[in-house]
Amino acid sequence: MNKIIWCLALSSLLSFKIVARQFDPDKVKNALVKVIVPVQNNTSNALTGFVWKTPNQVVTSLHGMSRSGEIRILYQGQAWRKARIKKVLQKADLVLLELIEGQAPPPSTVAPLSQFNPTKVKFGTDVFAIGYNGGATGSSSRQMKKGYVNPETLSHLIPKKDKEALAKIGFPALDLNILYLEGSLLPGFSGAPVFDSQGKLIGIGDGGLEKGASNVSWIIPAGYLTELENSSTNSLPNGFENLRQLFSAEATIDFPENEGNLTQTNKTFFPNSEFNSATIAPVKAAGFEFHPTKNRSLTEMIESTDDPENLLMLSDEFELDMNIQLDYEAMRFDIYEDISTGVVIAVPEGISLMYNPAEEAFQAINPDNNDMQLYFYGVQNDFSQTNFEDLMVAVGEIINQNFVMRFGVSGFTIDTDYSLWNEFDGGRKIAWILSLGNEYLMGQDGLQYGLYVYMTLLMTEEKTFMSIATIPIPAEVVAFAISTGMDCNNPGMFAEYCDYFNKVFKTFSAAHLLNFAY
Repeated sequence: MNKIIWCLALSSLLSFKIVARQFDPDKVKNALVKVIVPVQNNTSNALTGFVWKTPNQVVTSLHGMSRSGEIRILYQGQAWRKARIKKVLQKADLVLLELIEGQAPPPSTVAPLSQFNPTKVKFGTDVFAIGYNGGATGSSSRQMKKGYVNPETLSHLIPKKDKEALAKIGFPALDLNILYLEGSLLPGFSGAPVFDSQGKLIGIGDGGLEKGASNVSWIIPAGYLTELENSSTNSLPNGFENLRQLFSAEATIDFPENEGNLTQTNKTFFPNSEFNSATIAPVKAAGFEFHPTKNRSLTEMIESTDDPENLLMLSDEFELDMNIQLDYEAMRFDIYEDISTGVVIAVPEGISLMYNPAEEAFQAINPDNNDMQLYFYGVQNDFSQTNFEDLMVAVGEIINQNFVMRFGVSGFTIDTDYSLWNEFDGGRKIAWILSLGNEYLMGQDGLQYGLYVYMTLLMTEEKTFMSIATIPIPAEVVAFAISTGMDCNNPGMFAEYCDYFNKVFKTFSAAHLLNFAY
C-alpha cells in the first residue's frame, strides 16, 4: 500500500512549516474560564469564556445560554462561581455575564482582558484560540489561519439550508461581519478568546454550523465587544427555546446537579454522546494530529454533506439492484480532525484509528482481519490544477501497479459512474474514484469476491490528502439476495451477511466522507 505514495511521487506530509510566533498561552490563561449552563435532563452546555475588564465579568456565546438553571463559571480550574446575564448582543451571538453578589470574589490571580486589536486581520494570518475541548478539565490551544470569503458576512459564507436555520433561530445576524477560519474550533470552544500571533485579542469563537463531517467555522470580531458593553438588553431573545441548529464548537456534557460536586475539579466530565472526544487521545504521527471531535449518524451526514451523490447511488444499488435493505439508522461514525490542516476523517463507530508505519498511513483498524481496509494518506503534491481525465488515467495506473500484485488479479477498471470530482470555494477540489478488479478473488470461506477500491482525493494548492478503501463483496451472496431479498433491519438468519454488508457501506461511506473542514 505504501508504494502508492512513491508511485505518485508523493511523500507523507511530515510537517508544515513552523514559523516564529509570539503568542504565549501563559500570558492569557488567567483570563480564561469554563462556563457551564444547565439545560435539561441533567445535561449542561459546556462553553469557554474570558474575563473582560473586571474579574467579575465574563464574555461567552449567547447560543450556549438557557432559561433554566444557574450559570456556573470555573476560574483557573479551581474556583466555581455563579453568574447571571448582564448584557446580550443578539446579532453577534454574544453575552456578557456578571457574578451574582454575595459570593467570594474571584481568585486574586485572575487577569482580565481589557483591549482588542481593531485592525483588519489579513488572509493567511495565524490565529490562536484557547479553550476547553469538550468541557475538559484542562484548557488547550488551537492554531488556525484566517481564511478568505468575500464579502465576509455569514450570508456569503453558509449554504441556503443553513441560512434558513439561522433565520429561524434569529441569531447570529446573516449580515454580521465575521472572521472566516481555515480550520475549525473544537467542541467546547464556543466563546473562546482568539488571538493573533502578537497575543492581541481579535475575536470570540462562535464555532460554525455543522456541515456533515466538517464545519464551516467563523469567529466574531472583537470589535463587537464595544456594542455588547453598550447593549441595553439583558434578556434572551424571543423564541430562544426553538434553538435547534447545533453549533459545532458547543459541547454538551453530563453534569451533577449537586453544588458540592462542583468543587471536584479533577472529575472527568463526559459529553452527552456515545463518543467521548474529551477523553480519547489524539492520534499523532507524520506531522498530523487527529483529534476526535464528535460522533455522527450516516443520516445526519448525508443530509448535510457537500456531495452525497455516490452514497445515495450506492444505497439505491443495494436496495434496487441487489435487493438488500441495509440498516442505515444504526450506522454511526467517529469524526477526527487534524489540528493543523483541517483534514476531517470519518471512521466507522467502534473502529480504532491508528498510524501504521509499515504502510506510512493512518489506518482504521479492521478487527475482522479480512481484506476490507481503510487507509488515510497525507501527501505534498499540488493537484489543484490537475485535469480530472488525466487524474483518472494516473490513478488507474497506480491502482493497477499497487493492487494487482497485492490481491493477485490481472488488473482493475475504473467505474466511471462512481468517479467524479467537484470544485468548492477556497480553491478546493475533491475527486472520488472507484476501481473494480477484473476478476473475482477466492475467499478463505470458499466464496468468490468482487474487489472494489474506492479513493477520495482532497486537493488544494497547499495540501493534499487521500483515503483509500478496499472492499471485497461476495458474489454468491449478492446473487442469493437478488433472488430472495435480504432485509437487514430484521436480519434473522441472515445476520452474518447483513453485518458484512453494513460494514461494506460504512467503509465506502467513511472513504467518501473525507473532507477539509473549510
